[in-house]
Amino acid sequence: MRRILASALITLSVVCGALARPTATADTFKPFKFKTADGKELLLSDVLGKATLVGFFYPSCKYCNAAYPEIQRLHEAYKDRGLSVVWINVLPEENRLVAGWRAQHASSIPVLIGGRSAQRDYNIEMTPTHFLLDSTGRVLAKKAGFTPGDEVRIGEHEFELHPGN
Repeated sequence: MRRILASALITLSVVCGALARPTATADTFKPFKFKTADGKELLLSDVLGKATLVGFFYPSCKYCNAAYPEIQRLHEAYKDRGLSVVWINVLPEENRLVAGWRAQHASSIPVLIGGRSAQRDYNIEMTPTHFLLDSTGRVLAKKAGFTPGDEVRIGEHEFELHPGN
């Protein structure tokens, strides 16, 4: 398990730039139950059991759109090796844009409709904001914002992400 978390922290820091340090006493991420754009419910417990990256965004956010391709590559590279990724829309007025946004980005990451309650519940002050969780839902790190240039290609790096290690 330590190898998963260390690898995921390193990987996330490579993709998103310098990570905030994990808190001394890691908080448990508040459980959620949100719907996808097509109406299916997804709970936090559905994506836990491995290292999980939860991102908060909205479709017209230019920084979210700049960060998303790197997060999608991360998802594709590590989904079979112990990393789960989910993004949550925080602007209800952009819910109607989510399906088109996913198609435009050829997204295979689950995108949920969270709304303003998600902003409040998770203290989201800017987008994108990412939380890295361990397999039990403990918050290991939080990274708010994105600046072009933060992203780094990780294709040359190998990280072992195996559930249960």
